[in-house]
Amino acid sequence: MTDTALPGARLRPASPLRAETSALLRLAAPMTLVALVNMAMSVTDTLMAASFGAGGLAAVAVGSDFYSIVFVFAAGTIGGLAPLYAAAAEAGDAGRLRRLRAAGWMLAVLLAFVAVPIVWTAPGYLCRLGIPEMLLEEGRGYTRAMAVTLAPMLVVAMFRNRLLALERPGLIARITACAIPANAALNWVLMHGAGTWSGFGITGLGLSSLLVAFGITVALCFACSRNGDRGLDFAAICELREALRVGLPIGFTMLAELGVFLGATLFAARFGAETAAAHALTIRLAGLVYAVSIGLQQAATIRMARRAEAGDRRLPFIAGTRLGLAAGLAHAAILGAVAIPLSDAVLHDPATAETAAGLIMLLALSELLVPLGAVAAGLMRGLKDTRMPMVFSLLGNWGVTLPTALLLTVAGLGVTGIWLALASGSVIASALTALRLRRHRAPQPA
Repeated sequence: MTDTALPGARLRPASPLRAETSALLRLAAPMTLVALVNMAMSVTDTLMAASFGAGGLAAVAVGSDFYSIVFVFAAGTIGGLAPLYAAAAEAGDAGRLRRLRAAGWMLAVLLAFVAVPIVWTAPGYLCRLGIPEMLLEEGRGYTRAMAVTLAPMLVVAMFRNRLLALERPGLIARITACAIPANAALNWVLMHGAGTWSGFGITGLGLSSLLVAFGITVALCFACSRNGDRGLDFAAICELREALRVGLPIGFTMLAELGVFLGATLFAARFGAETAAAHALTIRLAGLVYAVSIGLQQAATIRMARRAEAGDRRLPFIAGTRLGLAAGLAHAAILGAVAIPLSDAVLHDPATAETAAGLIMLLALSELLVPLGAVAAGLMRGLKDTRMPMVFSLLGNWGVTLPTALLLTVAGLGVTGIWLALASGSVIASALTALRLRRHRAPQPA
């Protein structure tokens, strides 16, 4: 048989580093999509709540933001399962996998018992923060529905971590993407009713979220079963303890990151509608680039856990840091390029557009390091080092950002001062996390 291939046309095997980079990207891309889908569902709820006027919109915003704070902490804590599960899957340890599955259920139930009452009773005590009681009462039904939604969503978080650890992120992305049209349709019916039934009003948004959460739970459970990820062993106290040791710092880290931006939004509103609009545009862009960083972070966690179990953590270290640096450069370049034209297109007042363009440029500068910090935190999570990244996040996002924001706004810089503080805190937290990663750097092979 004659070989008709041209000289040099035979495919050469990819280098190990290139293969590791591809593996990271295959995990990161679907998880970035999941984060964007979750953002799209939140925006959908907000837009549909606007049909009930400013009061309904504000009531949903308060309940949704408080739910998000509690859920982010609980889901981050469940995230401690991911590196443990990935390492056990790489080792082929069926017994430990059964115990970790049981530990995941135990952790989800434990967190639900704590988190659901906190959100359910929130309308009774949030008034102490200065939120009008009338607003809290209008959103009571929605907030309670979201409290119940926490229970299936924590199970969803558990299943997502298991599938991600098995490197099946595409299943997670496809199932989550199907939730967008289902959520919108259920929102409309449960809010406005059908025929002679008038619906539940804004409470229908929460009930819709609850039904969608149950649907995602069933779909992810089926996906796990189809991939052989089944079987439980409830003699898993050691695994539960280890998951909490790794996961609680992750929960506090995510809470620190989300909390500082929610606080900045409330603070920016004090400077007037135009300032709030410039801040809102910038924070939406921050959410988009944050989704990319989160995707890379989750991918880095799984790949590092698997490669460390296999005895070679050098490749995910190199590939992850390179991708983090590349993402930072790309984010900065894109944000810098769109800052002025996007601000002019969205915000018609020239002064407001100019303010927004400046804020976006500050975001662009901070993004030079933020993706690298996210990847570094993910790589360390894969090595079960989560406490110091938590300390760095608290130090940067609160120890630096909060006093700097207060100082700069008192000095008259307004919302620009807030974003200077946010950028400074993010850069410091990212730089410290990246420097910490060097302690885990594997030696070059002989």
